[in-house]
Amino acid sequence: MKTLLNNLPRIALLILAALGTLAGAGLSLEHLQYGEVCPMAGPIPACIIVFIGYLLIVSSTILLTHSTARKLFYIGWTPVFLLALLGVTLELGHALGFVQDHICPPGAYNIPQCVFSLAMVLTCLGLFKLSLRKISAT
Repeated sequence: MKTLLNNLPRIALLILAALGTLAGAGLSLEHLQYGEVCPMAGPIPACIIVFIGYLLIVSSTILLTHSTARKLFYIGWTPVFLLALLGVTLELGHALGFVQDHICPPGAYNIPQCVFSLAMVLTCLGLFKLSLRKISAT
């Protein structure tokens, strides 16, 4: 029972990052099939960057006790966080009338998906730090 409680943040992180990976994969596929689904980050659709980022977070969660886990996590987490933060900022700009068009694809209840991504990526950071603390405490 104690082992399960110690692994709870890691399990939650794995589930959350897997959901992010699936969402990113779905948007990436939709973008590749139909175009214009995701905003572009230079020549690359942002949803592909998010997909790869969450995939790296999943990998870091699986390899949590390995020395490369932190590197993998932050290599995946940083672009997802920055894209989500930029998207939320631009969506706020749109709501305030400073930006003409929506930047992020609409999600549930017409809430921009970058809002969900920002909440998810910040939660991933907290769960990752908890997971590391639980691992080092055992």
